[in-house]
Amino acid sequence: MTTDEDFLGLLPGTGDGRFHFTVQNHLARLDGRLYGGTAIAVSIATAEAVSDRTALWMTTQFIATAPANEEISVHTEVLAPGRRTNQVRVTGTNAAGDIMFASLGATGRYKDHGLAGTFERPPTVSSPEDSERWSSPFVGMARNAGITAKFPEQLWELGFNAALDFREPTIVAHPDPGPGRMCVWVRRRDRVAITPAIAAYLADMVPLSVAHACGVMAGGKTIPELEEELGVRNASLETLFDFSGEYLGQRVWGRAYSCTAEGPFALQPEEVAGGAFFSLDEVHRLIEQGSCTPDSVYVLRRHLKERETGLPGERI
Repeated sequence: MTTDEDFLGLLPGTGDGRFHFTVQNHLARLDGRLYGGTAIAVSIATAEAVSDRTALWMTTQFIATAPANEEISVHTEVLAPGRRTNQVRVTGTNAAGDIMFASLGATGRYKDHGLAGTFERPPTVSSPEDSERWSSPFVGMARNAGITAKFPEQLWELGFNAALDFREPTIVAHPDPGPGRMCVWVRRRDRVAITPAIAAYLADMVPLSVAHACGVMAGGKTIPELEEELGVRNASLETLFDFSGEYLGQRVWGRAYSCTAEGPFALQPEEVAGGAFFSLDEVHRLIEQGSCTPDSVYVLRRHLKERETGLPGERI
């Protein structure tokens, strides 16, 4: 896979600026669904192909994801062509016509003697070969966030992880030392040179790093998940608490939120088998019957106790 098109599986569609690709393993998250880094990489690759110019910048709104083997159609348009710079829009949709991602950006031709400058001084670190290899970014970030967990060995070949090599170097000198700093080498396992599109694919790890800097291990975004799985739009969330613990030999960590929504609700069949409304008394009876997962029980009981007394509940 020596080109962006090869790596992303991009194929030409019918009509100008039309492409399509399939959600393969290395283009997916660890749960097998479309990875946000793939969306921005596809946006950059197709923008460069359509305009025949190099990407200058691209911003992507990742609206929804798609399951494994889903075909994604891509429409890339040059909205404002210029002598040196083009303004470009990219839209990705699934087979049903639902928008998966929408991007805006610019491509252009560099000036041989244009403005140049250095805005950040990189840290001095050990080489990739002398750095600790991660089996996945979640393993290293969880450890650096102070979370002790045993991750399955299968992570090595799941999703984008199957195409990338993550290594944590020893930091020799940092231009801004202090807590929340972490350095990681990231490269393709096949050692093919990094292009702007693949750099964006790699850089989608940055949100996880921001969560790590806050001392939180995160694997997704709550508000998009609400809309994707429950159809809840424009929701207002109240953060309740972070929690972690272990039950049945499994390590659990998460963040609890409170949300009030009037609907309408649209359950995503790929991830939500069904839904119903229950009174609190009915929920307690379900708990007594053993119909609820231990972490859900813990979150509910802790929330109720904190709401009534202001005191934290017991750990899982």
